[in-house]
Amino acid sequence: MGIEANYNSASNVLTTDEYAKSQSATQPVDNDLGRSAFLTLFTAQLQNQNPLDPMQNEAFVSQLAQFSSLESMQNVDNSVKAMSEGMQSDRILLGTNLLGTKVNVVGGGFALSNTGGVNGYTTLAENEDSLTLSIENSNGEIVFEQDIENSTSGRLNFQWNGLNNQDVRQPVGNYKFILSKDEDGEKISLPVNTDQIIQSVSWNETQNEMQVEIQDGRILAMSDLERFAN
Repeated sequence: MGIEANYNSASNVLTTDEYAKSQSATQPVDNDLGRSAFLTLFTAQLQNQNPLDPMQNEAFVSQLAQFSSLESMQNVDNSVKAMSEGMQSDRILLGTNLLGTKVNVVGGGFALSNTGGVNGYTTLAENEDSLTLSIENSNGEIVFEQDIENSTSGRLNFQWNGLNNQDVRQPVGNYKFILSKDEDGEKISLPVNTDQIIQSVSWNETQNEMQVEIQDGRILAMSDLERFAN
């Protein structure tokens, strides 16, 4: 009594060893197989095994262990992805609370409004006999300039009222404080800090972090913000 009629033809019947050899002889399979692809291969292996030489228990258990490991890794990956998306949402929600908040930034840039003036400051490492404070508009033109004499080390505060040297109110727009000193005939610029208002927040997909837009139009990463102003 033959048994061939109840199974695949001889050309489709493989022993465990033959199947292993055929697998190694074929083009390598992507190591990053998904759950569906793994199940397809595993099912095909079971269907095509030789009933006279079925897969050994150890091999079967090993396959199941691989599947279990794959399933666990996929679950972990999904959990991490969900956690990351949740953290992103939380950060954006927290970021919206910063709208309208003043933040202290380096660079000297600021936005001049219709009324009022603008404050800035620097920190001097030593006493300075003479400094020059200039205001530059968005076209690179100096609209105001003033000398500051006999400054002591430490924090130096200054304010611009929005008027040029002819006492004419300057138009609304972006400007910049430039503080400099003369050292051996060379003009040296000093860092200037200003307080600016956060106008918008957004998520930077490339850097995977939140960023803010401040009054003068600059976009800064949250990690670049060192101090919030009162």
